[in-house]
Amino acid sequence: MDIKAIALDMDGTLLNDKNTVSDELVKLIRELRNQNIRIFIATGRTKQEIYDVLPEKLHIDGFVSANGMSCFTNNKDISQHTLPADLVKTVLNNARERNLYYEIHPKNGKRFALKDDKETLEKELNLPRPDTLLNNEYISRVESVQDEMKWVDEIRYEDNLKVYFFSMNTEVINNWKHTLKKIKQETDFSLSSSSLHNAEIMVSNVSKATGIEMLLKEYNLSKENLLAIGDGENDLPMFELAAYSIAMKNAEDTVQEKANEVTTYSYQENGLYKCLVDKLKENSFQLI
Repeated sequence: MDIKAIALDMDGTLLNDKNTVSDELVKLIRELRNQNIRIFIATGRTKQEIYDVLPEKLHIDGFVSANGMSCFTNNKDISQHTLPADLVKTVLNNARERNLYYEIHPKNGKRFALKDDKETLEKELNLPRPDTLLNNEYISRVESVQDEMKWVDEIRYEDNLKVYFFSMNTEVINNWKHTLKKIKQETDFSLSSSSLHNAEIMVSNVSKATGIEMLLKEYNLSKENLLAIGDGENDLPMFELAAYSIAMKNAEDTVQEKANEVTTYSYQENGLYKCLVDKLKENSFQLI
């Protein structure tokens, strides 16, 4: 592989089960960048959520946030989209009727939800925790409700990047995806999931891959020089784009089946670091 750029998912890939990046991985990424390999992050997290968890000493060349809704480098905004207000209103009305956990992520500022729904959201997190729920997603939801959510009296439907939905019960979230697909027939949008327990909506024809294509263009690189690593359904578009794709051991079966390779270790075992070290030993990156 003549790899000149690596696109990394965050949750379940770059981040460990405590939502941090290991010191070993920070050092390795620095070494890769010193060898002129661009490092991109492609995540469902918004810009604020990215900066909340990334260590200051970890330098990244480009970011795709909110599953493609925003694309930027450290000193340049490349693109940004917002959801149609009518769509946000429609999906939220449906979600609230079902007492479904939701978070609205605005273009600027903290994620928010209605103050009247705080008890509903807290109740969801008090349900029995299933084995299929990754620790980092559970921690993120608890932190969101306890510290990071802004509780509002009225919803602002304009200028929102994404709406995130969550359930401890995979059957509930699958039924909700079915409902969203019906709504999609009336108003087109993109539907994505990063785990078995969530669903997110963005504007139509937007994904991690569309954002990564912009970053490649920004750095005059080709998709033939791209390695993509992730663990969720929302990583599949960038798997299709990349010359080579790697799924984490903790990825869903359907994601592993679409990848060229699966890591030996999971995100809980510093699997990304060990995978990249192996690639370096194999000289897979054709480093100078």
